[in-house]
Amino acid sequence: MRNALILPLLLLFFHLGNSQVSITPEPSWIIKEKHDANAQTPENGVSGGTHVLLYTEQIHMDREEIYIKSVSKAVEYSGIQNISSVVADYDPTYQKLRFHRIDVIRNGEVINRLRQEDIQTARRETNAENYIYDGTISAFFNIPDVRNGDIVLYSYSKKGFNPIQKGKFSTSFVLNSTQPIDKISAHAFSKDQLHYQLINTELEPIHKVKAGVNHYAWTQEDVPAILLEEQTPSWYVQNATVLVTEYDSWSDVIAWGRDVFTFEEPLSKELQDVVSEIRNTNKKEGDRIRAALAFVQNEVRYLAIHSGIGGYKPNPPNKVMEQRFGDCKDKSVLFSAMLNNMSIEAYPTLVNTSLRKILPTLPPSSKVFDHCIVKVVDQNGSTLWYDPTLTDQAGAFDNVYMPDYRYGLVLDQNMTAMDTISDFRNNLVETFSTFRLDEMGKGAELEVRTNYYDGEADFMRAIFRNNSNDVIAKELMAFYTETYGSTSSLAPPTIIDDAAKNQFALLERYKLDSIWRPSLENTNHINLSIYPTNLTSVLTMPSQLERTTPFALSYPMVRKQHVKIMLPEYIRAQAESVTINSDYFYYDFSSNYDSSDNILTLDYYYKNQDDHVPASGFDAFYKDMVQLDQQIGYFIISNKSGESSVDSIAYNLGTLIGYAMAALIPIGLVVLVIVIVMNRKKKKQG
Repeated sequence: MRNALILPLLLLFFHLGNSQVSITPEPSWIIKEKHDANAQTPENGVSGGTHVLLYTEQIHMDREEIYIKSVSKAVEYSGIQNISSVVADYDPTYQKLRFHRIDVIRNGEVINRLRQEDIQTARRETNAENYIYDGTISAFFNIPDVRNGDIVLYSYSKKGFNPIQKGKFSTSFVLNSTQPIDKISAHAFSKDQLHYQLINTELEPIHKVKAGVNHYAWTQEDVPAILLEEQTPSWYVQNATVLVTEYDSWSDVIAWGRDVFTFEEPLSKELQDVVSEIRNTNKKEGDRIRAALAFVQNEVRYLAIHSGIGGYKPNPPNKVMEQRFGDCKDKSVLFSAMLNNMSIEAYPTLVNTSLRKILPTLPPSSKVFDHCIVKVVDQNGSTLWYDPTLTDQAGAFDNVYMPDYRYGLVLDQNMTAMDTISDFRNNLVETFSTFRLDEMGKGAELEVRTNYYDGEADFMRAIFRNNSNDVIAKELMAFYTETYGSTSSLAPPTIIDDAAKNQFALLERYKLDSIWRPSLENTNHINLSIYPTNLTSVLTMPSQLERTTPFALSYPMVRKQHVKIMLPEYIRAQAESVTINSDYFYYDFSSNYDSSDNILTLDYYYKNQDDHVPASGFDAFYKDMVQLDQQIGYFIISNKSGESSVDSIAYNLGTLIGYAMAALIPIGLVVLVIVIVMNRKKKKQG
């Protein structure tokens, strides 16, 4: 079915793509920006051997045209590759692409390279692996005979705005880049006054009115490159950006959305039969909500075809039901329609999976959203949130996991602003690890039970449903082999899935041939390293220490690990505890030794307090992370020489910190428990 549908679309878009690309003179309304051919290359160099001399983007909202002009110079041989091709993307369902100039400027001579027969088109599907087809066509032109020192100038325009916007336009201009730019400008023309917002810039526009048309211009010269910092939150905008919109308020966007998302036709017989079955089978409202969600999530597959109007307008519920596939909008409208038919209040809700927490701070726009979910209000007045595009979700109607989208625009006529998407889940993963040591210096048996909750349970459930048991077993074995050395399985991994509580448990048993490693500090010692892999696998030390942007943290996230080490010999080890109560994470560790049964227990707890660390708090956060990094490991060190006749039990040697004190211990077959020494990535064994 999928191939039968996609192939005709591919052929249609290919035909449209070739028929809607032409060569024309530049539009008369544009501002003719000039470049400086003699601009000096910045002292700190350029990126990719290319110096951008000019970039301008100009939009005429009344004419529905977008104009782009770019001028770049190859200042190194590597820059030839970067400036030798031109690519322009457009949607053939409502846009026409017009090339105006492609010139090579060499020693002041302008060489025209633009020919219709050299323009090629192809579909550009960057998200096809996720079953998302946006219909975009790329027109590209390979420029012949470009040499070092040449300047390449090109300009093109796109005619046509998506009609689904109903005459309301919004866009964004970016005023800097990761490479220096000699001159950059943005122009917006409209008969109406525009709303705009500046991000990471204080550059106010020059505003003029000519012949009843408002002209807003932002221009900068000698623009330095910006350095993008690692692990910056997706919602943080790093570039100097201008947001422009014709919408006056979020109420206007809600009105637009309600008009686009509303369908008056009655439910088809097929859809009504499904709703009736859900209503008759489930007497409680909550059970009906849960059953309808499961149907839309699992019985209607995800497929997004976002060309033209389809990028914003959902298909009618009856069509989605008939074809049994749809995108986030389709599935949300279908789910809402099913609940509404059962007299349950439900509304499609627009969200942005990246911008999330800054959505309410942005100017109103219908283009700022990239996803659709559903808000439900039950008979008790409680607000519930659901994402119909997710699959393999478990839990009752009131504890289904919802990702941290933070804010959404509910398409409810009674709403005038963003609604807060609250969620109480922690995404807890809790691990219980038991080591049964054969004898000092030998192997051990390892039993592991890992309990997954909330979104983590959904994730693991999907893994086991979409992969064979053999593949999963091999991946798990590879992890323990990398961590502890030669490993063999004592039993296949088994799962316990409590769908009602949305809890998922994984049970594993292994034989570790030898978990001891030679010590580089003392050739007469061997070490056993215990680390809370449940924590260390999700924690990373920042490598970029001077920051001007926030540092992203996984959120919500809670990790617990309980380690039990059943020792073959008696040792004495005092209890230890460490707590780090950072503003951004909380960490707690404790250890205890039961001398009667020779059992050593280690308990770890970690929780992120927020989804990011602000730049102002990064130094304190890093200091706390260094402390955690230095204290998260637990070592058992054994003397393996056997030269002493002293019995290890008689000496009752206890806990020591570090290696310096080892010289004070009488030689013998002793076991030293060394707590909180070093991190797994920096351990002294190498």
